[in-house]
Amino acid sequence: MTDPGVRDAACRCLRPPLTHTDFERHAVGVDETGGRFAEVAVECCRHCGQWWLEYAYEVEAVSRSGRWYRGAITGAQAGALTPEVAPTVLAGLPWHLYGGSYFDTTGARSEAPLDPASL
Repeated sequence: MTDPGVRDAACRCLRPPLTHTDFERHAVGVDETGGRFAEVAVECCRHCGQWWLEYAYEVEAVSRSGRWYRGAITGAQAGALTPEVAPTVLAGLPWHLYGGSYFDTTGARSEAPLDPASL
């Protein structure tokens, strides 16, 4: 079964590892909540047009702390996104992609909703 917001269930943008050249990126800003200083961006897949919210950060003083989260969103959500609401938007999605040195993976899919407190 596909998500109502996902444009093409067969597109490679749904399966890590991801190639950044497959996306048009638009920086949204930095979420300073909890001292994370997470980079927030929206990306649009060049192949299928799917919008993605990307949330990424690392703790500079901690080795292997880099992590990123991505969730499929609508164009309306992409247009209204602010850095501070990005964790809440991710938490409201039924699934998400995640990866980075913290998780020791180039990317995986989680069917569990993301808990913003765990970021």
